[in-house]
Order: sequence, then structure tokens, then C-alpha cells
Amino acid sequence: MKYIYGPVRSRRLGFSLGITTIPRKVCSFDCVYCEVGRTTTLTTERREYIQREEIVTEVEEFLAKYKGPLDHITFSGLGEPTLNSEIGYMISEVKKLTSVPVAVLSNGSLISRDDVKHDLLNADIVKFTLNAALSAEYGNINQNNPSIELDAVIQGIIEFRKEFRGELWIEILLVRGLNDSESNYIALRKALNLIRPDKVHLNTVVRAPAFKIAGPLSIQELRKAKMLIGNGAEIISTKPGISVRHNMAPSTLFANS
Repeated sequence: MKYIYGPVRSRRLGFSLGITTIPRKVCSFDCVYCEVGRTTTLTTERREYIQREEIVTEVEEFLAKYKGPLDHITFSGLGEPTLNSEIGYMISEVKKLTSVPVAVLSNGSLISRDDVKHDLLNADIVKFTLNAALSAEYGNINQNNPSIELDAVIQGIIEFRKEFRGELWIEILLVRGLNDSESNYIALRKALNLIRPDKVHLNTVVRAPAFKIAGPLSIQELRKAKMLIGNGAEIISTKPGISVRHNMAPSTLFANS
């Protein structure tokens, strides 16, 4: 299989079959903490990077043979999955093949676009990463394509929440010295009050990052962040700290989801 991997045990999604819609490492961010490595193509251009029928066929072939446990089918992978302009079609086709819930793990950078909102509406779970609600800290940690504007991203998530009937999750990944200020936590609290997500996950650096400057927060620091951010935030990094870099196979990456 070229584009699907697993199923692997995920902390939040149980046994999950992963799908990558993008070649490694095409992304709208070059996140300092990314365990996949540095972004090679920093872009916001949507197109069919991988042919939609190839991905759907792989999923169909897998489901025809696999008899083990499967809790979710998850679009994630080696870059930003919504950059593939056919992700909406792929979500719909996968849901025709199985009753297993479909999740999308996205950095949220393109959600201000109406076509991206429409493409994700048929998913069962959408998880956006929102590491900062202050522009300077957002840029410091995400190293995003310059066309991406934080205010548009937050407003895009708010508008998506109004239409989306599935579960909306927000992940906040905190990096020491980059987005761990009290002012950012308070700004995130205000943004989340408007977004009204079903779940808020607090995370920190747990695998070797793309940039050596990306250091983890301690559990005590995460607890302080949780208190200030509010909105039912839960800490999902039970053992903060950087482990040695693992084999960067997609299944290894997804197991950290």
C-alpha cells in the first residue's frame, strides 16, 4: 500500500487506518516541532497531488481483506491533507465503503476557504491545530506560508463549527519559549470560547522535532496552561520530553496522534 498505513494504536482514535493525501513533505506550515521533518514545499495551492481513485482503491482493497479491529479511518499523513483538492470526494467515497467513522487531522490553515469547509463537512471528526491566538506566536511556531492570516483561520473555524455536525477537536501544541506565554493562553481561551469545540487537547514536544529549538513543557507547565486556557482542555502528553527520533514511517507518526 502506497497511501494508507496501519491500523495502528492511536491515543485518541483507537485502532486507526491512516491515509496520506499529500507527498512528503508538502505543507502550508514548516512547524518547528514537526516529527516528519522540514517542509520541502511550503504552499497553500490546492490540487490533486495524489490521484483520488488510487487512494480510494487502496482503502477498498484493504477493507475487503482486513478482519481486525478498526475504530477510525483518518486522513492525516506526511503533509497538510486538505491541500489535496479531492479530499472531499475521498471522504465521501470512503464513507460509502464502511460505517467506520472518518477523521481528518488538519493544521486548519485553509479552513477560511469555502471549498475546504465544504470538503470537510462529511467527516465524523475534524481536528484542527491552533497553537496560538496571537499573530507573532502563531508565526514563530508554525513558520507558515505568508499568505495565511491568523484572524482568517480562527474565523474560518468558527464558521465551520456552525455548519459541521460531527465532532470538532482543537489541538494546542506548546513549545517552550515560542507559544507558552500567559498572554497567548488568554488569547486562546477567548478564541475557543467563540469556536466552541467538542474537545481541546494540550500537547507538547514528545518526539525529535524538525528544529532543535523546539523544547517541551513540563507537566507542571502544561497544568498551568490548562487552567488558563480552560474550555475543558485536557492534557494528552502524559510524559513530556523528547524521545529519540524514530523510524519516520507513517505508521510510527500516526501512533503519536
